[in-house]
Amino acid sequence: MTTASRAPRIDLNTATEEELTTIEGIDGERARLFIEHRTGRGPFRSWQDLRHVPGIDGALLGKLQRGSSLGGAAEPSAEAAATGEAAEAAAGSAKRPRSSGGGELGDPSGLEQIMGLILLDRAAAEAYRLAIDVCKTPEIKKQLEGFRADHERHERELLDELGAAPTDEPDDRGQCIRRYTELSAREERTALVAMRANEELTNDAYASALMSDLPDEVRRMVEANWQDERRHIRWINEEIRTRGWELPEVPSTMAEAA
Repeated sequence: MTTASRAPRIDLNTATEEELTTIEGIDGERARLFIEHRTGRGPFRSWQDLRHVPGIDGALLGKLQRGSSLGGAAEPSAEAAATGEAAEAAAGSAKRPRSSGGGELGDPSGLEQIMGLILLDRAAAEAYRLAIDVCKTPEIKKQLEGFRADHERHERELLDELGAAPTDEPDDRGQCIRRYTELSAREERTALVAMRANEELTNDAYASALMSDLPDEVRRMVEANWQDERRHIRWINEEIRTRGWELPEVPSTMAEAA
């Protein structure tokens, strides 16, 4: 019996506009934005580079990872260097994640994304520490302390599952989260607004990771963590709404980090 060959993956760095529109979720406008981005900034060197293209959210990024490639330009970008280095170190020294089928992470991008989640959870926990320091209302402080503990637990459990040692250096997203929180969180209103942007970033990252080929046990852990992230952002949004606090525009540096 002859097995049908898989269709070749579309190289996002060389595909024409017409070829790009054959990918699910890419219409003519997004295809043009892809081409404009790579013409102006050069080829995409990591999957995270695609997040700079307007309209690329976590769900669409997952589809692109499954149905396309980055060709020979796929190298860690300056933005993703810390995450990529952490993933490379984990690949060499960590025991592979266990799963019910005894499998391993199904593709290199999966391991890179999990290490990215670890770094992001660490940055989020630090951002919550900064936000908690400026809050005065006991109820708000208690909630934020609980959310910080969730992020610390997520980091610890994912590291344990990979059998990896924590890295001391934050990635670019982590540094951006910290800078944004330090500049923005001056009192309770701005602290919650900053944490909302923080949680939008982590929610997107967890949703994107679930699009990767993950062992069952790791997938269950990522899904559980994502539910925590969704719970965090629901509470923050409701608190901002009920208190009548306006949401200022997120600075462009924070939007780019996402």
